[in-house]
Amino acid sequence: MNGNWYPWSQNATPTDYILAWRYVHNIFVNKGFNSTRVQWVWCPNSGDLGDYTAEQYWVGDNYTDWIGIDGYNWGTSQWWSSWTTPSQVFDNMIGRVRNISSTKPLCFPEYGTSSIYSGNVSNVSQKTNWLKQFCTYMNTTQVKMAAYFNEEKETDWPIFGGTGGDAVWRNASVYTAYRNCIQSNDWITPNSSNPRLITDDQFAGRI
Repeated sequence: MNGNWYPWSQNATPTDYILAWRYVHNIFVNKGFNSTRVQWVWCPNSGDLGDYTAEQYWVGDNYTDWIGIDGYNWGTSQWWSSWTTPSQVFDNMIGRVRNISSTKPLCFPEYGTSSIYSGNVSNVSQKTNWLKQFCTYMNTTQVKMAAYFNEEKETDWPIFGGTGGDAVWRNASVYTAYRNCIQSNDWITPNSSNPRLITDDQFAGRI
């Protein structure tokens, strides 16, 4: 909503956004979908690119369960971009959203990195290093949930099945740094008997 590429940021005010959010939220609540059934994630972009700041879009503690931030390292894939570390991407907005709400669990609903480290040339080792840095960064910032943007779009975001990687798995190019991160003991261990089942505490980001 604090970007400039969606209709609800380009053609709406923060007041419009807040009223719409609360309206939809209340429909779910009135239908009996409480926080054990649906979790609400309020998620600005890591930088303000629209006409308003992220803070102006805050919907209130009673209308959200998670604080999220979307952020990317574009590298030099665009004329306007440069290589940025996880800290450079997220630190500023983390501080800002924590000033809004210090109690909600933190998540990164979208994150990703290009491999274009300088010029217009892919650098697999630099992308690998970024993924390793991000794994550590998630723990030091106490991020409870993170979803990688695995799509070949504006640049080579994928860590699985894209155009680059440092290994091959089932005929797909992959980045082993991502696999090694999610297989560490810092994350929820998959339940092989029911991989889709998590506890209420996990669902709410309390553990």
